[in-house]
Amino acid sequence: MGSGLGLALLGGGLPLRGLRLLEQAAAWPPHTVHGFVTRPGLHPPVIDVVRAARGTADGYLFLAPSSGPGARGALIADDRGDPVYFHPTTPKTVMDFRPGVLRGKPVLTWWEGRYVTGVGKVGDYVVMDATYREIARFPSARGRRPDFHEVLLTDDGTLLVTAYETATADLRAVGGRAGGLVYGGVVQELAVGSGRLLWEWRSLDHVDITETVSDQLGSPFDYFHINGIDVAPDGDLLVSARNTSALYKVDRRTGNVRWRLGGKRSDFSMGPGTQFGFQHDARFHEHGHTISLFDNGPRLDGRRPESRAIVLAVDERRKQVRLKREIRHRSPLFAFATGSNQLLPNGNRLVTWGITGWFTEYDPDGAVCFDAHLPAHGQNYRVYRHPWSGKPTLPPAFKAYRNGDRTRLYASWNGATALAAWRLDTGKSRGSLVAGSSHPKTGFETSFAVPPGARYAAVVALDAAGRPLARSKTIRL
Repeated sequence: MGSGLGLALLGGGLPLRGLRLLEQAAAWPPHTVHGFVTRPGLHPPVIDVVRAARGTADGYLFLAPSSGPGARGALIADDRGDPVYFHPTTPKTVMDFRPGVLRGKPVLTWWEGRYVTGVGKVGDYVVMDATYREIARFPSARGRRPDFHEVLLTDDGTLLVTAYETATADLRAVGGRAGGLVYGGVVQELAVGSGRLLWEWRSLDHVDITETVSDQLGSPFDYFHINGIDVAPDGDLLVSARNTSALYKVDRRTGNVRWRLGGKRSDFSMGPGTQFGFQHDARFHEHGHTISLFDNGPRLDGRRPESRAIVLAVDERRKQVRLKREIRHRSPLFAFATGSNQLLPNGNRLVTWGITGWFTEYDPDGAVCFDAHLPAHGQNYRVYRHPWSGKPTLPPAFKAYRNGDRTRLYASWNGATALAAWRLDTGKSRGSLVAGSSHPKTGFETSFAVPPGARYAAVVALDAAGRPLARSKTIRL
């Protein structure tokens, strides 16, 4: 159902907060925000699928809409763009929402809070299990600003996160004053649950302020702008800094920078087409022989500002880099911030075109498998694709909706990935419900006609084999 619902609900009614949320939904542009009878508090943005999915990798899409129409929150969607799960957090924002594995069990992780000028201000790192129950929430350690750019579960069951510190520094070499304020980028490894600090790396200890390529000399000056962490095959870390347009391989034991790739002080000979600027989402692949990233641009070679997803072949011994793959959107897009470039198990690439709101999946030959975008002014930091199995502990939601003299029944089950169909049970009393026919699940919310003579009803969620998963409450019609 769309926004602007003029409705009367049976079997429970709507609380005042729900009515206010519906009024808010009506204020958004038409067809940009979902509204649901069964879950009036859920208003994720509508995903516009421009190229239908064909040949995509397995899994759902994981988004965290951070602006534009609709509520802020954590969103799982299918290839039709339909919501599978939505966890609203407005007025707080979610960033870097994705699944992972913690102590052998599937979980969801994200940053949640408020941010100013791209730097996390107040927030927490959140871990949720497969039943959508929050099992951990904690900030960064040592009073650092908890940043949203990376929330990465390690194989050791720890969390690698980005954070910020504010320090005094001599900024005269970059046009500032001797006692100016500067933001330093920080990597922290935290124990999940307690948030205890296990390891920390500070950019101000290892990267000089003169490496910056930023001319935005604010106070504090964000000279580094840490925006990514990846674990190298040898256990060291790959740290990405937007405002130096460089990647840093960091020795996990000493914290020293082993090498710089890109930027003003690159240790590598950069081959044709390998220069990048203000990049995001740098990742190792092929045992460290390649690095993927999202090149926001404009690049240091002065070419026109167009973003692209690239893969670099990296020879660490010879310190040489060559361009292995490049992807540009069919309609040139420039995202001056955010973005990602995910390698999928079948060889596909899922590219998030930064703040433009577009995201596209490509096959190994570069053909488009899927293309979609958020509503106008809608933004999302990264879009991921991953397999996921969610099993909510809450029962399905079931309500009746009357529009004039016509009544229909509606059912949904937020986050249930095994749900394939609904069985509608009806009767003349609560204790005399009779199993009826099944109805295939259609989108987040499925509607049914009211059978003649029915006075009470309930729905039973079914899996693909027709097995019952859960039952809703019985409502009076």
